[in-house]
Amino acid sequence: MIRHRRFFASRWTRFIVAVLIAAVLAAIAFSPTPYYIVQPGSAIELEPMVTVEGGEKDEKGVLMLTTVRMGKANVLGYLYAKISPYAELINEKAIHSPHETDEQYNRRELQEMKHSQENAMIVAFRKAGLPVKINERGALVVFLIPNMPAEKYLKIGDVIIGVDGKNIKNAKQLLTSLKGRQAGEKVKLTYIRDGHAKTVEMTLKALPQAPGEKIRGGIGIAYPDPDGAVTARDVELPKRVTIQTENIGGPSAGMMFTLEIINQLTPGDLTKGYRIAGTGEIHENGTVGPIGGVEHKVRAADKMKADIFFVPDNPVPPGSKARSNYADAKAEAEKLNTGMKIVPVRTVDDAIRYLESLPPKQ
Repeated sequence: MIRHRRFFASRWTRFIVAVLIAAVLAAIAFSPTPYYIVQPGSAIELEPMVTVEGGEKDEKGVLMLTTVRMGKANVLGYLYAKISPYAELINEKAIHSPHETDEQYNRRELQEMKHSQENAMIVAFRKAGLPVKINERGALVVFLIPNMPAEKYLKIGDVIIGVDGKNIKNAKQLLTSLKGRQAGEKVKLTYIRDGHAKTVEMTLKALPQAPGEKIRGGIGIAYPDPDGAVTARDVELPKRVTIQTENIGGPSAGMMFTLEIINQLTPGDLTKGYRIAGTGEIHENGTVGPIGGVEHKVRAADKMKADIFFVPDNPVPPGSKARSNYADAKAEAEKLNTGMKIVPVRTVDDAIRYLESLPPKQ
């Protein structure tokens, strides 16, 4: 009897130890790391997503935006990315500001997508010779620096319309109004929340600074792009445009949105039967700005059998180690040995001229 007890006790001991080891290994495998995994996403047809009131949807080919898949890496994901030829590890500090949370980053990405859609509409309607009216409403609060005065009073989505009684129409005016102020100074901020105006008085605090940077006083709102997604505005167009993007974030689909809207607004068919993918941030003046993850987007477009891939040919300072989006995209296409044509663009006009020069696809 004693032997049997020892036998079963020994078996249970081994089982418990095995379970504990498995639990520890699982805990380690799913522990977070300070990295994101970036991988090829997909190339998504724009015609079903974009509808222009009274516009023509008679494309013989397709225009496609391209995406990347990105998510926080745990230890298991980190190890996978190290051996996968299609995955890239990027430190979270390079993805978003250390002063914003993941939730604030996600909200900012969606706001930048909204802004890119607005820019696409503005550029497309102007190219089509149609009137556009832009009403700037103030500086939009996109994210807040922790432990700074604004965090106590403001929320993501508030629109700042005044500083010390002076009207604020956009983010640049807000920055100008606060420039040169010192920590300890007081400032009165007027903002709109849920349709109601409120005024608060804040005491400025020293902003976080880089080594060697002069100490500045501020309220604690961070600006990834003072001329971009942090200006609240209304865009009035003669035709209604509906864009359904679900949870796609960021500004990189802007140029392709522009081409799709133009194609529905104007006679003819820009696609001419080709499968056309691309990427690039569209600015209000029609220039195309660089984006991240271009190699992964080339793979996504190739997977969807694109004939053409438009990519920003952003200027690179002489002597810089940086590379243009075009250089990176071309190098990736050569690795893939793809027949897809990589076409560099600096403006939306470059893309339009290229498409207009093509013969119809046979």
